[in-house]
Amino acid sequence: MDSRIFKIAAAVIIAVMMVAVAFSALTFPRVMLNFPVAFSVGFDSKQQEFEVPILHDKVQVSVTIASGTSLWRATIVDVNGEELWSHATAQGDQTTYHSEWVSLPNGRYNFTFSTIGGALNAEISATSKGGFW
Repeated sequence: MDSRIFKIAAAVIIAVMMVAVAFSALTFPRVMLNFPVAFSVGFDSKQQEFEVPILHDKVQVSVTIASGTSLWRATIVDVNGEELWSHATAQGDQTTYHSEWVSLPNGRYNFTFSTIGGALNAEISATSKGGFW
């Protein structure tokens, strides 16, 4: 009888651990969007589509300036064209920008990065995460 209870308890513990590991693996932060931009003087923009995976509910945008200065704007819109997040700044001494974690349910989105003014070379990325991360 004790052996049977021990086997059931061990199976329950293993199942709970497997669920915890699977949940952690599925919700671990991952880069969904990563692309370079190289804009010359004037207005220019680049749009990329991305998808927030299931079990993810937060997104962080990072902009790393390699060279140049410019007024830039980044936006995230949903498939209906509704703007869910945006940030605009005049690039000065700051070479890296990280947004706060923005709540976005899983689904498809459009990301647009645009400049006006000076020339700019940058790397744009967006990372999603879920769960307790």
